[in-house]
Amino acid sequence: FLEPVDTQLVTDYLSVVATPMDLATMQRKLDARVYLSLDEVAQDFALLIRNAKAYNAPSTVYWRHADRLER
Repeated sequence: FLEPVDTQLVTDYLSVVATPMDLATMQRKLDARVYLSLDEVAQDFALLIRNAKAYNAPSTVYWRHADRLER
């Protein structure tokens, strides 16, 4: 969640996740004033959660953490 997924190590990630998102990317977008509204921040956060749940099985710690963050 904190940094972009290393697609050199996780070679099938982009076949599952079309638009990667992570907290470091969100921070860079905040710093660069890319976001024009709080809704845009919320949309990227929701994308991060959807990506984590799409790629990881519900039995994994990654999916469970994403589920907790979603609440």
